[in-house]
Amino acid sequence: MYNFKSQRVIEISTAYVDKSDYEVYSIDELFLDLKSFKYIDIYEYCLKIKNEIDEQEKIPVSIGVAPTKTLCKVANRIVKQFPEKFNGIYILDIPEKIEKALKWLKIDDVWGIGRRLAVKMHDNGVHKAWDLLQKPEMWVRKIMGIHGIRMVNELKGIRQLELDAPSPKKSIAVTRSFMEMLTKKEDVRERVETFGMYCSERLRKQNTCCKMVTVFVQTNRFRKDLPEYRNAATRILPNPTNSSILIGRVVNELFEDIFKEGFHYKKAGVIVNDFVPEDQRLINLFEEDTQNLHLPVMKAMDAMNRKYGKDKVRLGSMSGENTFGRKQMSPEYEAFLKNNTLKEANFRFH
Repeated sequence: MYNFKSQRVIEISTAYVDKSDYEVYSIDELFLDLKSFKYIDIYEYCLKIKNEIDEQEKIPVSIGVAPTKTLCKVANRIVKQFPEKFNGIYILDIPEKIEKALKWLKIDDVWGIGRRLAVKMHDNGVHKAWDLLQKPEMWVRKIMGIHGIRMVNELKGIRQLELDAPSPKKSIAVTRSFMEMLTKKEDVRERVETFGMYCSERLRKQNTCCKMVTVFVQTNRFRKDLPEYRNAATRILPNPTNSSILIGRVVNELFEDIFKEGFHYKKAGVIVNDFVPEDQRLINLFEEDTQNLHLPVMKAMDAMNRKYGKDKVRLGSMSGENTFGRKQMSPEYEAFLKNNTLKEANFRFH
C-alpha cells in the first residue's frame, strides 16, 4: 500500500515538470527541477502540487525549494519542523534566508554528514551548518575530501549535484520466505519457477537480457528441531535471454540439481545477472537461439498483465496460489491488490 501511494505521489508531482527534470531519491522523496520556470510564482506552483496530492491521495507532503539539492533538504527539514508556520512549503531563495537556516541547522542534520563525520565536526568546533562554511577550503578538503568541497558549495547555493537518471539494475533477485514450510517437491518447484518468471519480467522492463541464472533453496535456520539444508546452483547461458519460457526451463533444471527430499523448506529464490542490452545480444552460433521467437509472446503477456492486473496471464507452471506473505488480509486491502494495475508497483496479488 505504501509503495502504491508513493507511486501515485510521484506520478502527480512529475506531471508538473518535463520528463527528464525529476529524480526519485527514495520511496518517499523526490527532486523536481524548476529552474526553467522563470516567469511563474514558484510558491503558488508548489502549493498547487501539494493541494492536488492532498485532494487525490489524502497524503500531506512537505516541499522545500532552493537553488541546490542540499539546500532543498535544508528547506524541507524546516517545513517538517514548523509545518503550521509555513503551510508545508518553504523557499530558500535569498542569501539572508540561507544564512539564517544554516545557523539554525545542526551539522549532524546536513545531508551527507554521517555519524562518524559529525563527531569529527564537533571535535573541531563545527556544530551548525554555518560553522562549516567558515572553515578554510584546505581544512574541508583534508577532513572530507572533494565530497566536502561539493557540500560546502551546495550549502552556499552553488549547484554541484545534478539530477540522477535511473540506471538499469546490474542484478535482479526475487526471493521469498514461505508462509508455511513446504515439504512437497512440486510445491517448492512451482514457487521457484514463479520467481524465475518475475525475474524475466523485470529484465524485459529494463530492456536487458541475462547471461547467468542462480537458484537457491533453504530450510528454516531457526528451527533447531528440524534438519537444516541449503544449496544453490548457477548456470551460464549460451545465449542471453529475458524469455520467461527459457529462464523457466533453466530454473527448473537447476532446481532438480539442488532439491533434496526430507526437508522442510522455508525460503527460495532466483537471481539473474550479467546483463546485456536486449538489442546487443551476441549469439552463440553453435546453440539454438529462440529468444527472438519468444519475444513477441513475452511482450504481449506483459502488455496484458499491465492492462488487466498482475499475473492474469502466466505460465502453466504457475499455480497462482499465495504461498508467501500474509496469511490473512483485510477485505479492503485484498480488493486494493486485486484491482491494482500500477506498472511501477513491486508487490503482487495471487
